[in-house]
Amino acid sequence: MYPVKYVNFPENKVLISVLPQKLDLRIRANGFSILKSKLDLNLIPLRVDVNSFARSSLGTDTFLVITQTVRDMLTDELDGVRIIDIHPDTLFFRLTRLETKRVVVRPVLDKHDKFFQKQFTQNGTILVYPDTITVSGPGNILREIREVTTEPLKFSNLTDTVISTARLVTVNTVTYSDQKVRVTIPVDRFTEVEERISIQSINVPDDLSMVAIPGQVKLTYRVCISNYNKIVHNPLSPRISYLDINTVQNSRLTVFLTDTPDIISNVRINPREVEFLITRK
Repeated sequence: MYPVKYVNFPENKVLISVLPQKLDLRIRANGFSILKSKLDLNLIPLRVDVNSFARSSLGTDTFLVITQTVRDMLTDELDGVRIIDIHPDTLFFRLTRLETKRVVVRPVLDKHDKFFQKQFTQNGTILVYPDTITVSGPGNILREIREVTTEPLKFSNLTDTVISTARLVTVNTVTYSDQKVRVTIPVDRFTEVEERISIQSINVPDDLSMVAIPGQVKLTYRVCISNYNKIVHNPLSPRISYLDINTVQNSRLTVFLTDTPDIISNVRINPREVEFLITRK
């Protein structure tokens, strides 16, 4: 088996066919030459100049190369060996136009129960640098690519912000401007907050009043300690909407939060549904 390397592709073209990385040679030589060839583990790959063959194919993006045409090149490499046959006897090249575009990089975490140490969690958005890369490849494949993801980042018992290098998940026949990115995962200690808050009614006609029964719910949520004061100054507001009346089946309205900040998580509302009373003003 003799290694092959395909070089010098036509400008703005990319290979979409599968080519062998080695050629199977049937040779004739004396015993010493054969033994020498078997022991030689550092054979220099045969370089196939794709552009030279493409020019001779009258500009088409599909062409073939008869491997017997490289017999003399191989004979020079294999001293004392005569090549009888080469397999495969033909190399089929299929090229297509090379296209490029920018796509975002999305970090992937290999989350598990002990990814963060107890009482610690992610605090904010994961940062990626660079957050976009240039991808190059066949147009039909690039049109399907909306983003590139990192290989899953694996950590255990995180208690502080971590900065790590992550490899990108590759796509066959597509090349990237960057093979790795730097990922920053912000980590902080969290606390669980429990508070009782009055329910507000919204979207009520001017001539009506609507109150929830009961008038308060218990909100439970997690917030990082460094963000706790932000919640104190911008308290959460559980609500019911008059517009939901026509959609309810059991005379109860669902309590919801509007503009829930990203700095809280694991939000629980109890009770989740409440009765309501409507009166005219």
